[in-house]
Amino acid sequence: MPVPSCPKTPLNCLFVAIITLAGGGCSLWNPLTEQSEPARITSLSDSTKSSPVNRKATLSDSGKINPLPPEQVGYYMDVQYANLQQKLRNQGIDLSLQNGKITMIIPGATIFDVNSTAINKGAQSALTAITGVLAEYDNTMITVAGHTDNQGETGYNQELSEQRALAIGEYLSQRGITPTRLVIQYFGQNRPIADNSIPSGRAENRRVELIIEPIVARQSSS
Repeated sequence: MPVPSCPKTPLNCLFVAIITLAGGGCSLWNPLTEQSEPARITSLSDSTKSSPVNRKATLSDSGKINPLPPEQVGYYMDVQYANLQQKLRNQGIDLSLQNGKITMIIPGATIFDVNSTAINKGAQSALTAITGVLAEYDNTMITVAGHTDNQGETGYNQELSEQRALAIGEYLSQRGITPTRLVIQYFGQNRPIADNSIPSGRAENRRVELIIEPIVARQSSS
């Protein structure tokens, strides 16, 4: 059965919901190429339904991940951060460690072509390096968050940010990162970090963020 396309709006922008039907689904319209891309229907759909706080609590109690003793968390995250710094040098990825969380800000242009949800070949080196570190330091939860600038229709931007976040999450899970460690979030144009009125600011706002948090053992009450 062919995958049906959703109708285009007058602005050639489209808000698409991920739909799981009997072999069918919806597609994301690319207004630049005037072609549709299939909406991503993956096993990560459940990862969009859990908040980071709830997922951390679930992982801590699940028995699938060994929670870190509180006294080991600082060193564990410092070493992981240093490893990422080494492997991602000159990759154009902003990396920071604050309050025990590692944040990676990956420019959209580094991973995706304009208005596309397909990971481009140029991103393979950086994503392979990131995956390797995440697999080695597996006592963590990873939030993948998609963001856009404010150009175009709000609904289209929301969907584009979702599909891009799912694309990165799918890439990680297909290369050994346990899906239960992943939380997928998408904010469209709602969380800018730069000025959308200038091109350089819009380029900064088009991004995917990876936030790595340690899973810490609960301290038993005496």
